[in-house]
Amino acid sequence: MQPIVLDADMGVDDALAVALALHSPELELAGITVVAGNVAQDQGTRNALQVLELFDRDDVPVFVGAAQPLRRAAVDATSVHGNSGLGYAELAEPRTVPAGSAVEYLIDEIRMRPGELVIVATGPLTNLALAERRAPGILNSARRVVAMGGALWCGGNITPHSEYNIHADPHALIELLQAQVNLTLVPLDVTHQLLLTAADIAAGQSQCSDTWSDFFDAATRRVIEYGRESNGLDGLHLHDPAVLALLIEPSLFQTRTLHVNVKAEGTQAGHIALLEEEDAGALSVNCAVEVDAAGVMQLLRHRLMNI
Repeated sequence: MQPIVLDADMGVDDALAVALALHSPELELAGITVVAGNVAQDQGTRNALQVLELFDRDDVPVFVGAAQPLRRAAVDATSVHGNSGLGYAELAEPRTVPAGSAVEYLIDEIRMRPGELVIVATGPLTNLALAERRAPGILNSARRVVAMGGALWCGGNITPHSEYNIHADPHALIELLQAQVNLTLVPLDVTHQLLLTAADIAAGQSQCSDTWSDFFDAATRRVIEYGRESNGLDGLHLHDPAVLALLIEPSLFQTRTLHVNVKAEGTQAGHIALLEEEDAGALSVNCAVEVDAAGVMQLLRHRLMNI
């Protein structure tokens, strides 16, 4: 069983990633660290506690992380995920409270399990950059860091060229790459191939009606409505669960080391430009570049919807 810490900004697909981790015997969810992103830090922390309690897993600790990006103004995604970050889902007030500081927890947990822990980031990379600042080299004492983020050859989802997580805190990614952290990015080029349709969700609902399936339907309905209104998409891309799928079944993905420059300012913030290795200023990062989309979707439908 692979121990992981999920560093999340607790929108709808982050909640699905939590569910996937809890439904995967290959993974041990050691803790959740929350970062501002899709929603504000306090709302994201509340969401993490609520989703864990939905599964009666309040034994998994939740830690409070960065409320702002490193240098730029905060950019949320409530237009996609709803004001709460969980679409139309309504959950009871959490009974539990956060366990402490995300940055301190990341450093301490990695030190307790050197070479074992995988850090899975599904939001902006602010918490990870702050941990690396406070304890240089700490992230390379983890087994690896895997993050949902970036757009390579495809278009972006918040600007024409930028993916949301990197756009929200481009300086965090730059600092991690400059520190030569053992980082793998799962970009939109891969996750845009992983579409869960409204028909898939309806099929799951027809087979099972329980607390989780009701939450799943209510949470994802808001994202699907946004996709229909903005670009005619009748479903949602499983961005954040894709990162866990890479850990569960790595044979379904192909990765490659790429040389990049990350734009940090202005309208291009978060744009990852591909370079040649010898280009001045080139930074190296491992990226998922191909995916067996049918295989991953079979895994995700089964784990998340039992279909």
